[in-house]
Amino acid sequence: MVDQHGHRFFDEGGGLMHETWERLARDIHFARPKRMAYAILDSRLFEIDGYERAIRSEVPPYRAQSIEELAARIGVPAANLRGTVDAFNAAATGDPSRFDASRCDGLAASGELQPPKSNWARAIGKPPYLAYPLVGAIAYTFGGLATNARAEVLDEQGPMPGLYAAGETTGHFYRTAPNAVAVLRALVFGKIAGREAIGFLHRR
Repeated sequence: MVDQHGHRFFDEGGGLMHETWERLARDIHFARPKRMAYAILDSRLFEIDGYERAIRSEVPPYRAQSIEELAARIGVPAANLRGTVDAFNAAATGDPSRFDASRCDGLAASGELQPPKSNWARAIGKPPYLAYPLVGAIAYTFGGLATNARAEVLDEQGPMPGLYAAGETTGHFYRTAPNAVAVLRALVFGKIAGREAIGFLHRR
């Protein structure tokens, strides 16, 4: 990923998407020029089975047969983008056969590259080259009522007697958003909340 100056600014291999996307979105929105960045790839993207599932955009990528042409299409300095790609490629010296898009594969760039590239470090060299524009956006909010393991709603003094909550009204996640757990979490804590509420009524 590069900013409007054609420079990398983030460890694109720092973790799986759900582990990094909030930090990346905040960085782009609050720290990058014009609140925009670009994911730079080559045509080996199309060789990854099911790559389409990872594209969270309705905007098609910019395409070009050279890095310089791609830089012109996205409006970043060609010399900077060329230098960034060359530095990245020089650091991407691991065995490309280890590449595995489905997990953190440990295919890291050499230590000289800054910011680092901790996984999925393959050289960019097979045209056409691609650039996906990236912006920060709100997918959903993270706030909500604090609850404990019994689904009791908490205030500053602790559990609020007789008040239970589950699902989206509760504090959904904290610092990370694991994939595919929202419905399961709501189901589990909904059952707990119902059981606890019935118990509370029986004790009155």
